[in-house]
Amino acid sequence: MTGVQVSTRGNKQKGRPFVGVYFKCCRQYVRAYLNRKGNAYVVWCPRCAAKMVINVSPYGSESTFFEAY
Repeated sequence: MTGVQVSTRGNKQKGRPFVGVYFKCCRQYVRAYLNRKGNAYVVWCPRCAAKMVINVSPYGSESTFFEAY
């Protein structure tokens, strides 16, 4: 699953930025941390290793929780 856009506007949290991801395939919740380039959140399902990439965009979603099928 790729291509979900996330906004970084208004992110006033300190520490390493993350979003929550629920992998429906294995019923697992995981935190996806911002990559070193700062352009995407990348995470893998801890059970089946399905990959999810959440791209960062100034016009994207303000949501901090996503579901992967």
